[in-house]
Formats: sequence, structure tokens, C-alpha cells
Amino acid sequence: MDTITYEIIRSSLFAIAREMKAATCRTAGSPIIHSGGDASAAIFDADMQLVAQGNDIPTMLGSAVISTKVSVEAIGRDKLRPGDVIISNDVYLGGGNHQSDIQFTRPVFVQGEIVAFTMTRGHWSDIGGQSPGSYATDTWDIFGEGVRIPPVRIYRDDNIVEDVQTLILQNTRDPETRLLDVQAQYAGCYVGEQRIQKLAEKYGAIGIAETMKRSLDHSEALMRDALGKIPDGVYVAEDEINVVFPEEEAPATVPLKVTITKRGDEIEFDYKGSGKQVRGGINCPFSVTCNSTWFTVKALTDVSIPINQGCYRPVTIKAEEGSVLNCTFPISVVSGNTETSPRVIDMLMTALTPAVPDRVIGQSNCGACAGVFGGEDPDEDRVRRTRRRISSFIDVHGGGMGARADKDGVSAVRVYVGNAGAQSVEGIEQTYPLRVLEWSLVQDSGGAGRQRGGLAARRVYEVLYDEATFTVAGERENQPPLGQSGGGAGAPFQCAIHHANGTVQQVRGRGGQLVVHRGDHVVIQPAGSGGFGVPAERDAAALEADILDGYVSQECAQQSYGRTFEDRETGRKS
Repeated sequence: MDTITYEIIRSSLFAIAREMKAATCRTAGSPIIHSGGDASAAIFDADMQLVAQGNDIPTMLGSAVISTKVSVEAIGRDKLRPGDVIISNDVYLGGGNHQSDIQFTRPVFVQGEIVAFTMTRGHWSDIGGQSPGSYATDTWDIFGEGVRIPPVRIYRDDNIVEDVQTLILQNTRDPETRLLDVQAQYAGCYVGEQRIQKLAEKYGAIGIAETMKRSLDHSEALMRDALGKIPDGVYVAEDEINVVFPEEEAPATVPLKVTITKRGDEIEFDYKGSGKQVRGGINCPFSVTCNSTWFTVKALTDVSIPINQGCYRPVTIKAEEGSVLNCTFPISVVSGNTETSPRVIDMLMTALTPAVPDRVIGQSNCGACAGVFGGEDPDEDRVRRTRRRISSFIDVHGGGMGARADKDGVSAVRVYVGNAGAQSVEGIEQTYPLRVLEWSLVQDSGGAGRQRGGLAARRVYEVLYDEATFTVAGERENQPPLGQSGGGAGAPFQCAIHHANGTVQQVRGRGGQLVVHRGDHVVIQPAGSGGFGVPAERDAAALEADILDGYVSQECAQQSYGRTFEDRETGRKS
């Protein structure tokens, strides 16, 4: 095959994956999907190897390397027929990352043979379990986190399997909205199949297969070349994360540890020494640990390498079964995917700092920082419009991304394996019994440095439910994000409920559901991020601009940077 034809087919596959994501998001019921973009789409070859993906959610796509193969093998590849669609979310039987992320997998047939698989994955706003929104970390086991869906066919001959759909939807709190999510993810897979079949009409099934193989081999070769430029050696790092159920006689944290061995064009990550799995949803399935590792390798080598499974071939990953980074049934996992996973990435960057000092960044907010409200909607007009009495709202919150060697950190974003955005204020207030009173950057939350850390974004909600549950899953409550190469630490996670009666209740990042009432104000503030380089080396004009923009206070400029600036309004030095 000539190079031009190869590039046309290869680029077409990536374009198809992006179109699949768009088809899913535009028609989904969950606002966290259609507004926040918490969904992904990808194409796999006939052997279930990831060959093309959109610029979506890394934690979904990395774990899909495992879950797609598991889903197909659970049904039996030879038993699949045109029009079949497999649904799965199960961490232990389906290779998923957590129960809230639902995967649809569809075989693509050309002339009676499977030539590819299309995959969509979306975060449903509710999947059942002990708490509205299905995101409490104080679950005793996986059953508290929502309905478990092992790989089963939800469509046959492009017709819904009514019994399966009913069983799943009626185990959620708002089945009407979940029905839209089912139809949206089916649509994404269907669009992918149609586009691949059109591509096969023009270039043939053999041409598509050759392109997929060549693309995988090419990415592998580029990754091996990039790894070859990293100094050989053994690199070690340790960290710790808070547990959900601290006990008087047990440690309040669980250790994380990695030993990285780099030889030639291969690299091994061994997580031996990490703590045993614990009660509460901070544990990582092995698929999540693999994803965190693959993400770090990609981020620290060459971001221009086309992302597919070939990138991961030179990478070996080991983690002891029963550990917090390779947990076993029936331990719960909901926050391992969104909070523990980015903490692992920060640890890997710490370990590799001696090898690639200009590629690592200051530590980041490391969490989806999901805030969840759930209860009966008291607005009858909205209930009639949405056909939803039980209203489960979940939103992710942007914190700081660590400063880089040559640039400041990024403010108000999710980092690393999460790529979803916050929902719009207008959308929230139109759809849920909540009012957003504040959405602002938090002054001084970015660590000081030659390059300043990114700032956290605080949101304040006024509760308009008569009564509702509130859950938050925050990270870096007690381990603030540290800086690199002399940079300062960023601000830690904070959350509080200001009750209508005047009392204030501080909320743990590792907790369960609380009860809120009409008139309460809920403040959610993710962690900031670490700076890079010695603060005294920061450019004076850049620091003054930070002060004028409100990113850095005069007090912080004096205490952390050792600088004073004239107040342009009063003319005073401060």
C-alpha cells in the first residue's frame, strides 16, 4: 500500500472515532455527557486492538484496551452477528474502570467477516447503588456502587433486547434519562460501523486491515525510539493516599510505591510495595493502573505519536493482586479511577524527574472532584418537562494543573486521565433544583515558582431541593500538590456546607452522603497545583500581571516571592 492511501485510511479512522463521540454526546440524556463531554469513542481492529480514538477521556480509552477484549471474549467472537451490541460496566467480569462508565461494543462486518469493533463509553449520571449519582466513596463493596452489568448483548439485529434494557434501567433512579444514554451510545457505535463499511467499499477490507496493522507497528516504532532517548536506570518513588475508613489502630493512609526500570527501548513499572486494598472506593482495578502508566509514558515521551495500542507494547506493568493498585473482587473502586489514578501519575512523574527533568510538571489537583446532589425535584413544571421526579446531578470541578519547566500551570481544569469539562451554569439552573452563586478562580491556590502553578476554581451552589443528599469525592485534602525543582505547593482540597441556620459543616474528601436542605450553600474547591522552579526567579512583569489579574495576592507576592509592588490605585508599596 502506498503511503498516501495509508494516511487517508488511517486519518479516516481517527475522524470516524471523533464523529462517534459527537453522535453520542449530542443525543445523550446525562448532562455530564452532553454538556460535560464525559464520554469516549474508539475503533478496534478484528483482534480487539485499539487502533483509533478521539481526543476524549484517557481513563476510558486506556481501560478499554482491556475491557473490549474481555467483552468480546465473554460473548464469544464466533457467536457475534451483524447488529449485535454488547453492554458492560463490570470491573471484575468486564474489565471496566468503574461502574458509572458504561461501555457499548459493536462488531463491524464486511462480507460476513468481522473487520473491526466500534466502542463508545459514557458516564451515566446514575447507575443505582447506595447513593444518588452513584459516587459515594464509603461503600463497603462493589455492590454499593451501582448495578453490575457483565458483558451481555443489549442489541441483536439492531433491535433492543427489551428484558436486558428494562433490568438495567429500572435499577437506576431516572430510567427515562438512562434510556436516552442507551440510545446515544448505540447511535455512536452504529455511526462508526456505517463509516467503516463505506471505507471498506472504497479501499477493501484488506486495505483497512493492512492500515490498522501498519498503524500499530508505526506507533510502536516511534514509542521505542522515544524511550531510547531516556537514560537507562532504575527510578523509584513513594507516596500515600487517605483511606475512607480511618481506624484508631490502623494507618490513616495507604502507601503507593513504584520501581521503574528503563532499558534500551523498553520500560517496566513494578508497583510492588504499594499497600493492600482497603475498604472504600479508592482502589484501582488493574485496568486503571495500566491506564495511568500508559498515560504517563505517552505524556513524557512524544505527544505527537498517534495513540493506539502499539504505543503500549514496549511497556511492562506489574502490580500485586489484592493491592490498592490491583484490587480483587468484591472491593469497591469508584474513586480509584478518578482520584487514586492521577495520584499514581504524579508519583510516576516524581520517579522520572531525574531522567526527564524538563518534561515533568508540578503536582496537580488529581481528581474529578465530583460533587453529587440527589433527591426529588420540587419544581412540577420541570418534572413534567424532563419526566424525571428523582433528580441526580453530578458535576466535575476544575482544579490546578502543575507548572511546567517553561510555562505556568493551567487553571480550572481536570488533569491527566480526566478530560471532561464542568457543566454550564445555565444548563445546571435550567435542569436541576440548584443555583450557582459563584464560579471563580481561587487566589493564591497555585504554588509559587519561576513558573506558577495553575489555580483551582471554586463553585458555590444554593440548594433548591426541599431535601437532598450531597456527596463529594475530593483529592489532596491532606497531601497538597507539591512543586518541582524548588517550586511551592498549591492549596489543598476544601469543601463545606453553609447551612441555612448559620452553622458551617466541613466536608471530608473521603466521605459518604450528607443531607442538605433548601437554602443551604455548598462550597466545592478542588486542590490547586505545584509551581516549577525557585519563586525568586519569576519574571517581575509576570508576577505583577498575576497580582493585577487577582491570581496572586500582594501578601503572597511578598511572602512567597519576596517581592513588593506599588498599588496602582493608592500608590502605596505593599
